[in-house]
Amino acid sequence: MADMYYDLGIPYRYECKLVLKDGRAKYPDFTLLDVKRRRVIYHEHLGILEDDEYRAKNFIKLNDYSKSGIYFGKNLLMTFETEYCPLNIKDIRENVMEMFGI
Repeated sequence: MADMYYDLGIPYRYECKLVLKDGRAKYPDFTLLDVKRRRVIYHEHLGILEDDEYRAKNFIKLNDYSKSGIYFGKNLLMTFETEYCPLNIKDIRENVMEMFGI
């Protein structure tokens, strides 16, 4: 995905520290800059959803994000995959291009 963001000219940082409203730190997979709209968008990729502990930890993290004003569909992009449903980077690229007006 980093290569995709680079190719699309979207400034990003990988696992950049994010301090939530409660003072705790999280490290989203990607922190993106939407230059046209002057906004930050976070990207979390959930890649081991068949693992119960991983899934539970990530649901808690998403709840923490919402308490800090970070919402799926607003300023949080999410991608998912499992062993049985691999990532489709072509579809993700098309969605990102639409989201960023590219």
